[in-house]
Amino acid sequence: MRATSISSRAVVTLLLGTAILSPAFQAKAAPGDKPDAQGQKVVKRVEQLLRATIKNQDGSPLAISLTPTSKAAQGFLSDVRISGGATQLKSLFVSEFQLHAQNVQVDVPSLWSEGKVRTKRAQTQLRVVITEQDLTRMLANSKSTKDMDLKVKYVGDKMHITGKLNYAIVNGPVSGYARLRQTSDHNVYLDILSLQLRGIEAPGFIKNQLSSRINPVIKYSSVPFNPPFRTLKVVGNKAILST
Repeated sequence: MRATSISSRAVVTLLLGTAILSPAFQAKAAPGDKPDAQGQKVVKRVEQLLRATIKNQDGSPLAISLTPTSKAAQGFLSDVRISGGATQLKSLFVSEFQLHAQNVQVDVPSLWSEGKVRTKRAQTQLRVVITEQDLTRMLANSKSTKDMDLKVKYVGDKMHITGKLNYAIVNGPVSGYARLRQTSDHNVYLDILSLQLRGIEAPGFIKNQLSSRINPVIKYSSVPFNPPFRTLKVVGNKAILST
């Protein structure tokens, strides 16, 4: 299976599975599953890189639990749990992050040669909540949109976006509507449905240019342990992405 890299109140809720981080279930490694010295180094390195990639915004320690197997030296972990409140995963700002992965195998060489956790296989459940404020902050921190002062607000199953364009030829205040869409490769895009520039509907090439700057809103490769996103729907003021 291709290895992928983890590279990031109510806009997006990603719900993957039903038994996510249940306090009643605490996986423990049996004595025969204890890793050797090299396995312990692998586990320590995985945790170190996860903590460097996913952080609580207030600086408090992120809750991470890794349950190794006797083959941890080859990258095998039986259980991985990560949880946090206001959390940042690279450019992805969220108000809640909970992940549960089982039967995990990571690519061991890349832990040291690239400084990345690359997942060879995993059965992953994930819950992430992204608020309007989170998404606005994400756009403000993106290199391609940080100078556009974009603001996001949910309206039904759509999103109202305001800001300003400052392209070389086209510039001025914009206001429009967009809708979230999950792609076949598990990324999340924001489709521009309408866009007014200075009060007049903008031509297609301007909409396409803005779309290319924004998307993808959520990169599948940025989320740890390959969560298999499949469906996306809007419920109230939340968009739900689930398996």
